[in-house]
Amino acid sequence: MTIAGIIAEYNPFHNGHLYQIEQTKRAGATHIVAVMSGSFVQRGEPALFSKWDRAAAALESGADLILELPVPYAMSSAERFGFGGVFLLHALGCVDMLSFGSESGNLNDLQQAAALCRNLHQSPDFTALLKSGCSYPTARMRAVARLGGEQTASLLASPNNTLGISYLNALAGLKSDIRPFTVSRIGTAHDAEETSGNYASASLLRQKLGAGESIAAFMPQS
Repeated sequence: MTIAGIIAEYNPFHNGHLYQIEQTKRAGATHIVAVMSGSFVQRGEPALFSKWDRAAAALESGADLILELPVPYAMSSAERFGFGGVFLLHALGCVDMLSFGSESGNLNDLQQAAALCRNLHQSPDFTALLKSGCSYPTARMRAVARLGGEQTASLLASPNNTLGISYLNALAGLKSDIRPFTVSRIGTAHDAEETSGNYASASLLRQKLGAGESIAAFMPQS
C-alpha cells in the first residue's frame, strides 16, 4: 500500500479534483485519504453542500477515506489551514505522500521558496518591511525576492503555490517523513471567471449554481 493524503475543501467537488486524484494514483498511490473542511470553509462562509455530500462525492470519485479538518484550521490563514491538514495526515502514521495542486508544477522551485519563507523571521529586510506598513503577503514577497530572486518570489503570487508552500513548511516543521508531490493545475486559474473545456474553478461553479445554472458538465459523472 502507498497512501497519499490530499487537503481540500471540495466546495464543490469538480473535474479538477478528480484529475488530481487520478494523477496521484498514476504517481503510485494505491489509496487516497482526504482531509476536508467541514460545514465552514476558508473564506468564513458555509460550504455550498453539506460535508456529507462532499465527502460522498470524493469517495465516489476515487478517495478511500475522508477526515474532517477542524473549524479553527478550516477558517484560518493559508499557513494554519495547511498546518492543520498536514498535522492530521502526519498523525495518522501511515501516510506516505502528500499530493497538492500548484500553478508551478515544479516541486524543487516550491521547496526553495518554502525554505526561504521559513527563514524570514531571521531577515532584517522582512522585519523592516512589516514595520514600514507592508501587509504580510507583500512583505514576504519582497523579502523572498531579495533573498532568492524575483522568479522565486513570483511563486507567492499564485494561491495554489502559496498553499503548497504552507504544506511544505508544515511538513518541515513536523519533521515528517511524508514526501510531497505536486500536480500541475490544469484548465482555469484559481477563482477564474471563465471555463476551459470541462474545467472550471470552484468559485465560478458556486456563482453558476447561485444563478440557477447547471454545473453538471464540470463535475464527475458519478
